[in-house]
Amino acid sequence: MGTGPLEGITVVDVSSAVAGAWVSSHLAEMGAEVVLIEKVGTPDVMRLTGAIIGDQSGCWVQMHRNKRGMDLDIRDPRGHEILMQLVQRADVFVQNFRPGVAERLRIAWDDLSEINPELVYLSVSGFGPDGPYAHRPVYDPIIQSLTGMAEAQNGDFVKAVVADKTAAMTGANAVLGALLARANGAGGQHIEVNLLDSMLSWMWLEVFWNESVPDAQPTPTYSEWYSPWKTADGWVAANWVNMGQYARACAALGAPHLADDPRFVTRAARLQNSDAQRDEFAKLLVELTTADALEALEAADVPCAPVLDRSEIFDDPQVRHNGTIVEHEHPTAGHIRTTRFPARFSKTPTQLERLAPGKGEHTDEVLAELGCSTDAIAALRAESIVA
Repeated sequence: MGTGPLEGITVVDVSSAVAGAWVSSHLAEMGAEVVLIEKVGTPDVMRLTGAIIGDQSGCWVQMHRNKRGMDLDIRDPRGHEILMQLVQRADVFVQNFRPGVAERLRIAWDDLSEINPELVYLSVSGFGPDGPYAHRPVYDPIIQSLTGMAEAQNGDFVKAVVADKTAAMTGANAVLGALLARANGAGGQHIEVNLLDSMLSWMWLEVFWNESVPDAQPTPTYSEWYSPWKTADGWVAANWVNMGQYARACAALGAPHLADDPRFVTRAARLQNSDAQRDEFAKLLVELTTADALEALEAADVPCAPVLDRSEIFDDPQVRHNGTIVEHEHPTAGHIRTTRFPARFSKTPTQLERLAPGKGEHTDEVLAELGCSTDAIAALRAESIVA
């Protein structure tokens, strides 16, 4: 790749969907060389998720850029041998099979560490390698429901993929930690990450703050006091964490007396009486247009923002200033829009090197690097070992 802090790191990813594959996405964005392996004849589910042109979906073009795509039948002995050749050269291996599958395919940690002791091996699963749920099929909404995430959204339930991406970010951080440990002499190691644990860990800071200290007086959580406010013509998000912000919000909205109301005079009181506080401010804000509410709150230096429609994001002045959204011409999908990697490195900057691969786009290229001749590749393709 030649750019990014992970230049020189090679990743082999045999995972599918999001929780495993988005791990290698983070690594690829930071300059790692990632070979993504798909089943011969079977497209990854994320190729089929969202708006689609050809074999490129709205999910795929973001999640798999900067990777090379290869179709390989790892269940066939010859495909398995090719995979072993890739693993011998790899620094990181990622898989998200259901527990037991990697062992049956002879690509478990014990198998691969034998041929590459320096390998960082990541297993991603729904519930962990064992336990009462370990062998259940699972998707993101199931984890959100089991962990209380759905309930924490005031019963609005699942509207976005959260558990998969949370597990993936946990996995990417864990891989980076293991690579650092390896650089310090620890050698390769096996990392296990699951959606259930990752989701609960991610939620714990605020969703479970009452359960964290069960002997304390419970207070309403963010789900009760972080919701947007209805205005005369739309919605506005506005929050006041400290007393100064709260008092300025009261004055800006024409209700300075609320700053001295005993129900709201301290942060603890505002938390305990969050329903009453919402009622008071709901009556004030619903009389104002969104523009007037924002003008008053911004002048008072109170955190606030309009609740934007997705189509409005592209013209938001800060988004445009940051260059967050990048546009490209994809050979299959045509005009595409994705977001740049959110971290910016001063000495090892990242950049887009490859657009998301077509199915099997780099199979021949990868095989040639392993020493396969054109005739050998043609023979493997004729027998559907590769595609």
